[in-house]
Amino acid sequence: GFRSSPSSANLSVSLDVVRQVEAKYPALLFKQQLTAYVEKIYGIIRDNLKKDLTSLLSLCIQ
Repeated sequence: GFRSSPSSANLSVSLDVVRQVEAKYPALLFKQQLTAYVEKIYGIIRDNLKKDLTSLLSLCIQ
């Protein structure tokens, strides 16, 4: 069954698959990294904007 196989073997197999995909599709890998980077930056900017807007709103309300 699936559970009887060690997870480390499954992991190494999936890593091999990932490496093959990376070798064949470097653009895909780049796009994934770029997407992750943009999402991270966007999250930081959004959080900073939220803080700024919250303080501005509290000033306006007072």
